[in-house]
Amino acid sequence: MKYLIAILCAALLVNPAWAHKGSDAYLDVRQTEGALNLQLSVALKDLDLLLPIDANADGQLTWAEVQAATPAVLALLQTHTGLDAPTPGCALQWRYDGLERRSDGAYLRASSPAHCAAGSALGWRYSLFKAEDANHRLIVTGQLDGHDLLATTSPQQTAPLPLRQASAATPRGILATVFDYLALGMHHLLEGYDHMAFLLALVLPLQLRLARGVAGQANPWWALLRTITAFTIGHSITLVLATLGVTEASPVWVEPVIAASIGVTALLNLYPVPVLRPERLALAFGLVHGYGFAGLLIEAAAPAGLLPWALAGFNLGVEAGQLTAVAGWVLLSQLLVRQPWYERIVVRGGSRALLLLASYWVWQRVF
Repeated sequence: MKYLIAILCAALLVNPAWAHKGSDAYLDVRQTEGALNLQLSVALKDLDLLLPIDANADGQLTWAEVQAATPAVLALLQTHTGLDAPTPGCALQWRYDGLERRSDGAYLRASSPAHCAAGSALGWRYSLFKAEDANHRLIVTGQLDGHDLLATTSPQQTAPLPLRQASAATPRGILATVFDYLALGMHHLLEGYDHMAFLLALVLPLQLRLARGVAGQANPWWALLRTITAFTIGHSITLVLATLGVTEASPVWVEPVIAASIGVTALLNLYPVPVLRPERLALAFGLVHGYGFAGLLIEAAAPAGLLPWALAGFNLGVEAGQLTAVAGWVLLSQLLVRQPWYERIVVRGGSRALLLLASYWVWQRVF
């Protein structure tokens, strides 16, 4: 039995390379008979930034290495997490609770009880990876005082995340959930290098001039609007369906296809096929990218009562991030689009670079 457990844990430690998944940790808060039970999951690849989890630095984590590092990990959690409450019983005592598989690899799970006075104010302090990763996010879910709990925080926030206000004795509300997940969606899009690369491949051939159009070319702004709208429709459909559990897709094929979408689009920039218009590509591949966006919400295991609000906020955030990225490219391209070498260097050269990058990502995610 001991060897079987070791083999299963070793299987969890094999990390697939999902380029678009950012650095996330997950906290689940449950209340049973007056006591709180907290469960915190942190990626081993992230913990390796703080501790020598991979002790021999060979790029492969073993079960023995995780076992050896676990006491130091628990001490780290003890230092960088905590509950703000008026009663000393809220002190946390983390213990190892196993490993779990998520889309971007293995996570170490720790749990702790907390005995906090009913109705008292309750806040969560979290400073893990504050100096090492400014993009790290913690997703908080669960139930408190009979209410669904769903929030996000980062180690950069100096004030504790309010889980419950003393006056109302209830956790955060719907509006806070929408705003939290709007910020998370925007962050996820802008940090998702494969999503950004796909957007760039779509808009690269468009000579977008703020002052005047390009002779002999159809209105590029209308083409941009059609393409971005098609991508929005495509990924919104699968994001909603996958998050609500209507359909599902395995990251085993979703992630390579997301990478392949960049390569196909870049290749068509070099060798256009009239029937494969950019907006058609954006719609078709957008359906696949939507499954990639949904992965984060699915793994967060949002409570059913707040899931629609989290989904709405997250989708709005993705759209805001998408518009920000496109607007940034439009402004940047103004420095280049009037140059005689724009087509040769920027469009064709950029497409070749994206094709190479996409090929590497496909190979990495498949093999």
